[in-house]
Amino acid sequence: MITGIIMGLSIIICSVYFVNKMFINDTKDVLVRFIILVFTLLVALFIVDKVIAFRIKLLADETNKELFDLIKTLILMIFSYYFGTKNNKNE
Repeated sequence: MITGIIMGLSIIICSVYFVNKMFINDTKDVLVRFIILVFTLLVALFIVDKVIAFRIKLLADETNKELFDLIKTLILMIFSYYFGTKNNKNE
């Protein structure tokens, strides 16, 4: 159980660190960087809940469904922001 907790925390911490390092030079806006980091944290938590703790429920079923809906909404918002700013730079 302790190994699973350490693996879960290491996945979450490594993914947040990797995404922060990847976007620190590209994104000047602090709010956008914060949203990307929160999104990464939520996705890592969702992955840890499904992959590492598959028999132990870390999240209730209702919370799991709400988290999946939130991740889906954030993905759509991030892609629309990214492609919207990319189109504005090209024009």
